[in-house]
Amino acid sequence: MSGLLSPQLVRGMLRLWSSPQALAQHPLARSHMVAAVQAEQGCDAVAALRHLIERAIELAWPHDMAEWRGRRKRMLIEAHYLRGEPLKQVSEALHLNERSARRVLGEALDDLAAAINQLEQRALETPAALRVNLAPSLAQHPLLIGREELLAQIVDRLTQPAPVVALWGMPGIGKSALLTYAANHAQVIRQFPDGVLWADLGPAQATPAELLRNWSSALGASVLDLAALGDDVRMLSGWVQRALADRRMLIVLNDVDDIARARVLLLGGPACGYLIAARRVEVAVALAPVHHVAVPLFSPQQARALLTTLAPVLAEVGAEALEPILEWCGGLPLALVLVGRYLARVTHAQQPRRLRAVLDQLRDVRGRQTLFTGAEGAPWGELGRIVQAQIAQLAPSHARALYSLAALPPRPAEFDETTVLTMLAGDVSALDALVDAGLLTCAGGWYSLYPVVRDVMWADARAAEARQIGQARLLEIAQAVAEGKSRIADFAPHERALLLAAVNTVVEEGHAAVARALALRVAPILDACGRLHMADALLTLGGSSGAQDADAVQLKACHARILARLGRLDAAKAQAEQALALAEVNAPALLPLALAAQAQVRLSSGHVAGALEACARGLALDPPAPEVKLLLLRLRGSALVNLGRYTEGADVLRQALELARAHGLLEEQARLTYALAAVARQQRRYDEAEIVAEQCLHLAQQAEMSEQEVLALTLLGIVANERGQPARAATCFAQAEPPARRLGLPYLLIFLRHAQGVLAMRQQDWSRAEAALREALAHSMTAGWSGLAGNVSIELGECLLAMGQPAQAEAVCWEGLARAEAGGYADVAALLKYVLARAAYARGEVEAARRLAEATLAQVQRSGHYRAGEIAAWAAATLA
Repeated sequence: MSGLLSPQLVRGMLRLWSSPQALAQHPLARSHMVAAVQAEQGCDAVAALRHLIERAIELAWPHDMAEWRGRRKRMLIEAHYLRGEPLKQVSEALHLNERSARRVLGEALDDLAAAINQLEQRALETPAALRVNLAPSLAQHPLLIGREELLAQIVDRLTQPAPVVALWGMPGIGKSALLTYAANHAQVIRQFPDGVLWADLGPAQATPAELLRNWSSALGASVLDLAALGDDVRMLSGWVQRALADRRMLIVLNDVDDIARARVLLLGGPACGYLIAARRVEVAVALAPVHHVAVPLFSPQQARALLTTLAPVLAEVGAEALEPILEWCGGLPLALVLVGRYLARVTHAQQPRRLRAVLDQLRDVRGRQTLFTGAEGAPWGELGRIVQAQIAQLAPSHARALYSLAALPPRPAEFDETTVLTMLAGDVSALDALVDAGLLTCAGGWYSLYPVVRDVMWADARAAEARQIGQARLLEIAQAVAEGKSRIADFAPHERALLLAAVNTVVEEGHAAVARALALRVAPILDACGRLHMADALLTLGGSSGAQDADAVQLKACHARILARLGRLDAAKAQAEQALALAEVNAPALLPLALAAQAQVRLSSGHVAGALEACARGLALDPPAPEVKLLLLRLRGSALVNLGRYTEGADVLRQALELARAHGLLEEQARLTYALAAVARQQRRYDEAEIVAEQCLHLAQQAEMSEQEVLALTLLGIVANERGQPARAATCFAQAEPPARRLGLPYLLIFLRHAQGVLAMRQQDWSRAEAALREALAHSMTAGWSGLAGNVSIELGECLLAMGQPAQAEAVCWEGLARAEAGGYADVAALLKYVLARAAYARGEVEAARRLAEATLAQVQRSGHYRAGEIAAWAAATLA
């Protein structure tokens, strides 16, 4: 110690007793004695200082002391300074005049200063106090999931001679947690037995002088030493450097952004080590040229493990429900922790309704912003603060460049350097600055935005102008990319991501002219991807100009087919009629395309004969383009199959498949192989059906056609179920569920629920079967798909019969029969009559059952339906 604490310093401190804010600034409040009390009591510096003074008072004048003069000194100190009573009042209570009271109070201050100095000396001589630990408690970071391997790597490097290790990564990636765990690791404690010095160097943290004073106090500087050193960084640095010369300590510098500021704190001796965390790679490299480590994002498996640890109820949630949330968090630990903690709060009572509502809210950007903004009203709350702090460190031109990139979709979408530089108007320095700041990721030459960063930027009104510039550049790029391309296979994955982003921008901003130009090229791509709702929005906007040229025919024909598959049959019919009328007058060469649209609408609405007639007209015209001819052939084959003319329909579909292969049309090959697999299954050629469905699945995955992937997986499940393989069927249906939900196409969910209902019937789980089939029937009736509704009615009727409810089965089947006969679905109508025959027999109406069975058998034997044998056997055994 360089001196003793003076009575004057003690008097100054006692005068601040009733002002916590002022007391916190007193030199004694930053002493190692107070820090030790804080660690012991778990309190703040002011409470610790008050506790220390109370100890000193007890040491100077114990409560049980008999000597009156000492007791009087204690009473003066406590009444006048600690309780704030006027000296005159205290003097009178002690039977002293004021002058005598002041003299006794001066003696008391001398005694109290001596007691505090005695406590300080004891603290410095206590062996337990020799190890300094300024590292945060592990309680601040209770979880370390998915970082075990990286932590082991850091610890290994720290236990080498004179280590200097730097971690770098964007805010929220978990650097502080890794530093805390490393500093508290048993091997690191053994390597640095004298302790840990810690400094947070973020923009809003303490100044170098404040940090050095804290370190000096922790290393044993007395109150008088600190008073002498003041806030002189050079003198404080010298004192700390001398104190560290012979010690083995770990110096941890967290959140370093300014290299020069960090170097002021590199004061350790030869036995000290350094562990540093920085947001930018250049800072990490400058401070740790050899051992600098990038902290990676979490993998999907690690992210899911962290979420389910924080909110265990999520372990019971299907993977498809969590996928959008995991994708948005982008593997960023802070985002995952905030989401997990929120979900833990709202799911504590395990209410399924509440959990579903929150998961739905987290899928939407506005919903996420509402959840994260919190009570303090700051946009995006803690996430917003760390992202905005990182952006604030960029040069203004680089910040504007970043905001312009918000027009691009975030991860998992990736873009090549040419695309990103085009978005940045060729500014290479901006690109490099954004990567170095950790706001833009780069792997193997491909760039991507964090979803969290993009959402925060999108909500920032200050960036509106830069975003508009970015959107304009995006539309230019998208139109250039789409030029001369018409098939999904023509586009690389990053080009498809660009097109989807451009379509969103066009629709949201209402750019009708751009929508019209894009729709001609992009709508077929959206169709192939299963993005029918997006295609509908684009075509609606693109067709709003009122033009009546050849382009209008193409737009309306495409729109009609998409609306039909969305179940909006009245709107689809209107678009098809308009396309046909315009083609007849203004674009005769496009008549086959318009007729194909008409055939699609008629087939979807159950007018099968009308669909055949439209296909025949289209195929009879001048040879249409290969894509249009394929479309007409596929629709004709499907119509023939719906009429029960399986062999004829399969021949047409095979002819179309050969044409698709000859022209290299991958998307049509996927659609046609599915149609052929469905025909084989209907005729119980299960080996063939399975092989062709697997081919369809491979083609769909190759072409990234999620819609066809769902259809192929569902069909494979149906085949497995009919072959007595329920486990395989359930697996196929489970694989089909996530993309079916993601696409949100009604007919896919109807098809899947229908198949799941039949599987439940095979397992005799009648209540689950009825629920799935009624859901499928309700959706198909709402959409007006009479063929689908008829098929579902067959299975629901059989389910109700098995449940002993023949009257309900009859009600369902008679209604389905009326729709099937009106649509020309002969085999569907026949099977409904078969269920009605069984219901009639169950009610004892044998003659009615016989008539229905005979009508059924005649049709299914004529069409060669795979259930013909089953129906004949039932009729022979039951109605003979």
